[in-house]
Amino acid sequence: MELILINLLNGISYASILFLIASGLSLIFGVMGILNLAHGALYMLGAFIGITAATFFTNFPIGAVIGALGLGVIGLVLYYMFLSRLYKQLSEQALLTLGLVYIAGNVVTWIWGPWSIMGQVPSVLSGSVAIGSRNFPIYRFGLIAIGLVLFGLLWWMQNKTRIGARIRAGMDNKDMAMAMGVNYVLLSLGIFIMGAAMGGLAGFLGAPIVGADPQMSMSILLMAMIVVVVGGLGNVQGALLGSLIIGVFDTFGKAYFSDFAMFLVYLIFIIILMIRPNGLLGRRRI
Repeated sequence: MELILINLLNGISYASILFLIASGLSLIFGVMGILNLAHGALYMLGAFIGITAATFFTNFPIGAVIGALGLGVIGLVLYYMFLSRLYKQLSEQALLTLGLVYIAGNVVTWIWGPWSIMGQVPSVLSGSVAIGSRNFPIYRFGLIAIGLVLFGLLWWMQNKTRIGARIRAGMDNKDMAMAMGVNYVLLSLGIFIMGAAMGGLAGFLGAPIVGADPQMSMSILLMAMIVVVVGGLGNVQGALLGSLIIGVFDTFGKAYFSDFAMFLVYLIFIIILMIRPNGLLGRRRI
């Protein structure tokens, strides 16, 4: 029973990381229609930049802020230089952003080397608590709390603010929203920067658990895309639900069926798509 509870908590803490990267990916595609396969590279860069900043300043929160803001700036450059010119061109978006993944991997290898590095746990969240005869890291409880707080903020923004109303309107019918006076260009830019910053923050926060290496982009992108499809495109509730399902099943799969962990994830993915092709909480466009 203790082991089941610990694996459940591990799965929920991993789901918090998946939620941060998947919610940004979901909103970017839902609002802008941009297939950003470089989102995993933003996660990777956020991890390396954040770790470097936290080490230099010997301050974990500063590392988190610099990791998030730095990736927000990179997202701004990425959007203005490349993706803003490829509206509704999904094939070109996929090829371009896939190429950027390899460029980012080479840049990271050139600057930080080909080795994997681990992030440092802040002193306030160091140590562990006893769960029966086993210990569970306090940092993972911190990740769960951060995930819940950010979910609450994103849910409030999407469902209780004027900006959120414009986001929902644009997802349902972009042309009508623009005809009603919504500045969709500015809205899309803000969503892209926010999504990139959240990807960078996810990379930094996940580094003390899963580490950071120059080859991590595609693996985390695959998990994030599965989460988005399972939960449903375009809303933070779907991203949270999908993250919890995939995070928990992936953790239990690795704990009890290590050779078939990804098969279990894909099986859940296929079953949900057969039952709900739009995802569990997916929005239908008009």
